[in-house]
Amino acid sequence: MNFLGLPLGYAILYVYKVVQNYALAIIIFTVILKIVLLPMEVKKLKSIAKNNAYQPYINEINKKYAKNFAKRTEELQKFNQEHDINLAAGCLPTLLPLLVLIGMFDVIYHPLVHILHLSPEIINNATNIFKASFPNVNSNAMQLNLISDVVSNPAKYSSLGLDVVESIKSIDLNFLGFNIGNVPNLTSFAAVFPILSLVFSFLQNIVGLKTNSMPTAGGSFAFKVLMFSMPVVSLFISLSLPIGISIYWIAGYIVQILQTLALSKFCNFDELKRKAVEEVEMVRRNKKKKLIEVQNGKEALKENDRISLARKVLAEKYDE
Repeated sequence: MNFLGLPLGYAILYVYKVVQNYALAIIIFTVILKIVLLPMEVKKLKSIAKNNAYQPYINEINKKYAKNFAKRTEELQKFNQEHDINLAAGCLPTLLPLLVLIGMFDVIYHPLVHILHLSPEIINNATNIFKASFPNVNSNAMQLNLISDVVSNPAKYSSLGLDVVESIKSIDLNFLGFNIGNVPNLTSFAAVFPILSLVFSFLQNIVGLKTNSMPTAGGSFAFKVLMFSMPVVSLFISLSLPIGISIYWIAGYIVQILQTLALSKFCNFDELKRKAVEEVEMVRRNKKKKLIEVQNGKEALKENDRISLARKVLAEKYDE
């Protein structure tokens, strides 16, 4: 999945050229990315509001045809068609952040590729020199640790050429006194980043629930347990990843919270849901009206048939 990091790498490179700090470049890029994806967040919010509005009607169909799978499926398909429901519409807003996250992993782990654009041959030679002294370093974080080693022991990498060594040394991995390439643990001060990631993840969930801007699976207890247990799981994951990943998550959570609060004011969830319910009721009324018109039409046809029959009988009798 390294190809996902390629376009993100160029974007972060432009930001890095301005701020000259890898962590700041990641934070600023995250903010810009969230702003760019804001229309998709609005679309996602509207989709959630509609799904919540439609759920009682879908439950009604499920209950009515609980013992008839074929009829239930048919009625659900008709309901989706009548209300222009695209079951795949919510996939992209959910899938895209995951793809971006995978790409960001690649960018954060490989600054020699995405920031310096060194050739594979030079990177391979540099990693071989590094592995000779640190054979047990995780391969994913190899480049981040290599940069720190070049800064500490530039002479060891002299075979790469002075210009390469200087360019590697120029990458600033420091953020608030921490090296974002280091992997934190609960006994170090660097653990503050995974902990902050946990805190803001909880806050994002709470704000999402308060503003109704996230699906809650009918408010089920199991869903809420899952929703609030995932940040804890991410905490333990963060403790095995470089600090840069936690910084990316923290920046993303903060922007998401601000966006959710702003959307709750300018794109009110309850209002969207009310309009969706009105649309359903309008479709139902029109459907009922058409049904009545059809029934009246059938009654009219029957009445015409009776009149025609009476005329025929009278005509036959008259002829006699």
